[in-house]
Amino acid sequence: MQLCFTGFQRTAARVAPTTLAMALLVAALLSTCETAFADTADWPYWRGPSYDGTATATGLPEDWDPEGGEGSNLLWKRDDLGGPCTPIAMNGRLYTIQRADADTFRDGERIVCVDAKTGKDIWEHRYNVWLSDVPAERVGWSSVVGDPETGNVYALGSCDIFHCLNGETGEVIWSIPLHEQFGMLSTYGGRTNFPVIHEDLVIISGIIINWGEKAKPNHRLIAMDKKSGEIIWFSGTKDLPYDTTYSAPSLVTINGQRQLILGAGDGSIWGFQPRSGKSLWKYELSRRGIFATPLVVGDQVFCSQSEENVDNNNVMGAVAGLKVVGSGSGTSVSQMWKEPAVVAGYSEPVLIDGKLYLVDDRCKMWIFDAKTGEVIVEKKAFVGSRQRSALLYADGKIYVTTENGRWAIVKPTEDGFDVLSKGRVRDCGFSASPIVADSRLYFQSTNTLFCIGNDTATQTSVSMADSMGDETPIDQDLKIATIIVTPNESLLKPGEKLPLSTRVFNANGQHLDDASNVVFSVEGPGKIEGNSYVAPADAAHTAAIITAKVGDVTGEARVRIVPPLPWKFTFDELSDPPVSWVGARYRHIIKPVDGSPALTKITTIPKGARSRAWMGPSDLTGYTIAADIRGKRMSNQLADIGLTNLGYVMDLMGQKQQIQMRTWSAQLRLSKGNDNGAIAAFPWKEDTWYRMKFRVDVQGDAPNQTALLRGKVWPRDDDEPKDWAITVKDETPNLAASPGLYGNAKVAELYLDNIEVTANDAQE
Repeated sequence: MQLCFTGFQRTAARVAPTTLAMALLVAALLSTCETAFADTADWPYWRGPSYDGTATATGLPEDWDPEGGEGSNLLWKRDDLGGPCTPIAMNGRLYTIQRADADTFRDGERIVCVDAKTGKDIWEHRYNVWLSDVPAERVGWSSVVGDPETGNVYALGSCDIFHCLNGETGEVIWSIPLHEQFGMLSTYGGRTNFPVIHEDLVIISGIIINWGEKAKPNHRLIAMDKKSGEIIWFSGTKDLPYDTTYSAPSLVTINGQRQLILGAGDGSIWGFQPRSGKSLWKYELSRRGIFATPLVVGDQVFCSQSEENVDNNNVMGAVAGLKVVGSGSGTSVSQMWKEPAVVAGYSEPVLIDGKLYLVDDRCKMWIFDAKTGEVIVEKKAFVGSRQRSALLYADGKIYVTTENGRWAIVKPTEDGFDVLSKGRVRDCGFSASPIVADSRLYFQSTNTLFCIGNDTATQTSVSMADSMGDETPIDQDLKIATIIVTPNESLLKPGEKLPLSTRVFNANGQHLDDASNVVFSVEGPGKIEGNSYVAPADAAHTAAIITAKVGDVTGEARVRIVPPLPWKFTFDELSDPPVSWVGARYRHIIKPVDGSPALTKITTIPKGARSRAWMGPSDLTGYTIAADIRGKRMSNQLADIGLTNLGYVMDLMGQKQQIQMRTWSAQLRLSKGNDNGAIAAFPWKEDTWYRMKFRVDVQGDAPNQTALLRGKVWPRDDDEPKDWAITVKDETPNLAASPGLYGNAKVAELYLDNIEVTANDAQE
């Protein structure tokens, strides 16, 4: 409304102020800015503005026809918008994540914005998927989140590129490749987590293999300044989780304390303070990751899973009711009840009149007494046979969509539920969840987005901030309990100066006035000058820990120091991989090979076959990376050994005896439609040193840029061949990315030495 009104003021100043002119002007502006002036009932988060899958609405349809036709309540549909992403709605716009340019050499991902009332395109932001194992059918397993305060939208892409976009125009405000800068995993499961907005922060999580003491895999949470992308805090759960996961966080206030609650990859439900990142409690539910989002109502948490139980490995699945008590350091969680053998790993429940309605993975309805766990309805079939999407409760009805394309609208009753209507959409399924915004229902199937509505429905707007509940007044506790240093994670050049600031919180995680008596210190290279950290001018590929202290309370920030190119790594003086490398230390060690230290990708860690490591900033372009490489044969298998350059990988594949260039591993888009020759035969032997060289040049001017990829491999003791062994041209190029390493070693170790990264202007 503000933007539209400001535009009106500016336009009016240039027009003669006659009554007719003003009337025409106002009419035109109201027409073009209709949604901005409206008091929209938004759905800015996957589970709705109240984080619980419910909406206050009346008169919503009790039936719908996906084919439309005369008298139908199908308002519009888009058969070019489909997938597992649950859309959101804000300010009259609908946002969703989609695959782009399917099965072409431009195959990628896009965030799409359409008019929520008409379904017409407003904008889209397209981007490449790179260095990811996500298959195309799992693009969009996350969801966009909207920020009502700024109008911006946030989305985590399939390869863990985190975007902040202007919700009105689609303009990129900031973008961070979380895989390169933090080591966030992007796996075949396509499980990327849901961002959530809290005040001035946007919080995202995922399985992260980071650097330094955080090099082991951990389901970590990263909080960023929502306007700038600056890292505010960096927290974690338990090391070595079994799974990546897509359980979404909820924001609630319990006992006067604001909490962020989510299921994690370690199989536990966790509670955190969202402003400080401090962990409060956890409840161990599963031996594998939690996928279903916990439902939080009041001080109760309802959670479910479909894997092995922590307390009974012979029974699959469970649903539990938890109670959170206390605040600050005294916060704890206890189990109210637990029903084992309920296999409900995906769908999220709703709470209605003290009853928990849950659909299990086989699409059977369960109803529990929320306080006691008493089973009111057990495993009742009513529609479909496979379930993934969450339940939506609005207008006294529960809307259910299923993975095999069936849907139902049911009405809760005293002792169960009645089916009002049900049907099937042919040739599709539903993994995305139904939503309701501005009195219209939206169902996104695997291939079509449907909008359902009528003229009689109404919906009440809900403030996300108000839905979280009231906190204990901050003046009841003004003692500092937690301090965080910002920026909490940084990447600097030698000699660079980093201004520091702090945020202090009481035991309830409420932000207090800035402390004036903060004392900074540094462990490692560099020094403190006033309230800034200064990296040494001669530092290279190292790191420092900055500590802020107020009284007895301390907090830390971490800094990596990486110099400009050129780089060379021989490992002769190192006992571990360089501390500044992301994703390296947990899966690599340094050990003698032929009497000389070499970087070794080990095979003895769990689930550690495939690995990536990144060496520096993500704004590098126009460089060449080279390394000595060697593979060992074990169990008749050779490893795959590769280098990454600008988001591309050049892989010397052991079993296939070939060189392959790719960027999105699951799609191999570089091999499609443009005869690029991204694969070349290259017989090679175990226990033999080779030299690998990989160069990428970005050519041309925007928007018609291309990337030229060239690579060669030869026996290390031979002269370098003049010609490139493989050359690929990418017409949808990655423009900048960190150099790095790629390895796939299920049983056989691989070795690297004499790694060099040089700018192309110093090359041929």
